[in-house]
Amino acid sequence: MLDVRLPEYAFAISLYVWFRDLDAMGHVNNAVFFTYFEQVRTRYWLSLLSDERSSPLGPIHQENDFRKLGFIVVHAEADYQAPARLGDSLLVGCRVSEIRRTSFVFDYKVVSGEKNTSDTESRQIATGRTVQALYDWETEKTVPFGDALRKKIEAREGSKVRVSGR
Repeated sequence: MLDVRLPEYAFAISLYVWFRDLDAMGHVNNAVFFTYFEQVRTRYWLSLLSDERSSPLGPIHQENDFRKLGFIVVHAEADYQAPARLGDSLLVGCRVSEIRRTSFVFDYKVVSGEKNTSDTESRQIATGRTVQALYDWETEKTVPFGDALRKKIEAREGSKVRVSGR
């Protein structure tokens, strides 16, 4: 879903800040942002694979067949710009910025979900980045990025995806 508040992100979801997300200071705990990233990353990946219900490792028979999703997170980072508080509505964007031989990079941006006077203005909350390795759980080894999957990502992201390590 393309949103005017995150025009550079081909995929975004709305999230609501719940009490369980807060730390003792009353704002979203830093670790919770990684859960927000996980939620948007999983929805992105499932939507990418949903038309054929398959992954780099074969058909996904059920949505909870997570071993067939075919990747593991090998690096995660986040930068925080402003606090999010109880009751805030957030918009979390996700995009693939780089495809490597056996891995790829997701970039994230979290903004306030409330629309301001200008549809394109929103308060930036956090940014992040994760690196995922395509992974076969049966062989416990990384697997190379296939052309079909790369083309699907490039179709969604356009020319913004950097392909390296081929």
